[in-house]
Amino acid sequence: MKKKTLLISTAVVALAATGFIFDTLSSAGVFLSIDPHFSGQCTRVNGVTGAEDITIDPVTGVAYISAMDRRTLAATGAYKGGIFLYSPGSYETPEKLSTDISNPFHPHGISLWKSDSGLDRLFVVNHPPSSQAPDKPARALSQVDVFEVRDTGLKHLFVTKPERPISLNDVAATGPETFFASIDKGSETDLGKQLELYARLPRSGILYGSGTNSKQVLSGFVYANGVQTNSDGSVLYVAETTGKRLSAYQINRSDGALTLIGEEKINSGLDNIEVTADGSLYVVGHPKTFAFLGHAGDSEKHSPSQVFVAERDGDRFQVQEIYLNDGTLMSGASVAAPYEGGFLIGSVFEPFILDCRF
Repeated sequence: MKKKTLLISTAVVALAATGFIFDTLSSAGVFLSIDPHFSGQCTRVNGVTGAEDITIDPVTGVAYISAMDRRTLAATGAYKGGIFLYSPGSYETPEKLSTDISNPFHPHGISLWKSDSGLDRLFVVNHPPSSQAPDKPARALSQVDVFEVRDTGLKHLFVTKPERPISLNDVAATGPETFFASIDKGSETDLGKQLELYARLPRSGILYGSGTNSKQVLSGFVYANGVQTNSDGSVLYVAETTGKRLSAYQINRSDGALTLIGEEKINSGLDNIEVTADGSLYVVGHPKTFAFLGHAGDSEKHSPSQVFVAERDGDRFQVQEIYLNDGTLMSGASVAAPYEGGFLIGSVFEPFILDCRF
């Protein structure tokens, strides 16, 4: 009897493990077929490596690009990145902005705050090393650095650091000193972060910052990635990568509290979000997330990318895929920033951006 019970228990565990593995592979898009399509044309613009996030000034039309050469960082420890300017449709080499920040600068997500009476501000998720001792490997920290945009470059104003060493990804400014930032991994240990990623554990969340103070206002996300607000700053949009969900939250302006008002499951590993003048969302997705992980380790391995246009319709979203590639032209796209007549695509690792016209 004991032997029979053991066999049954072993079979149940084996079936559960098989089901989990199949579900993980399916969720990662392993079984998806990719049929590339786009009704327009994309032009490669060289001169910037690892353009993970791009946002376009709605008044001037100039694009701000957050870039970091992550492969060089991993290989040598050299922080080669910064904020670049690019004029959409010009196909000219992006221009790097000067900054007065002296410590190693590893820009990630960015958000532009437009001022009615003074200088604009750029909010930047930054991952400086925690230690630069030669005998100890540096662990990247997460913080939000706020700059004033001047004719001469970026003037550093202040930094907001989380109360604990969590991993921040993207930022959405809601005022000259307030913002929301996505916590893509809520765990503090390397093992915990890996478990979050591969087991799709709901440990990430949203951070609210006001000046140099911050607090976590939401939790329970499965790799929260892109965050963005609507034009009047009353709604926050959140994209989850392994959670494959696009959500909308009503913002309480007094304390940063968030109330869910809409959501939609999208079968892709969602990344950054940008908003058009009419309020539509441009959301990038990784249809094959394991392919993206492969590309992260080897530049010769391709990772497909998608661009969706989403419009909130009550408590749901109407979603249309407008772009899909197989990774040949660009792998690991992370952002699509719309401008009149087209959009810019940036990626986590590639040494160029794409300027796409309809």
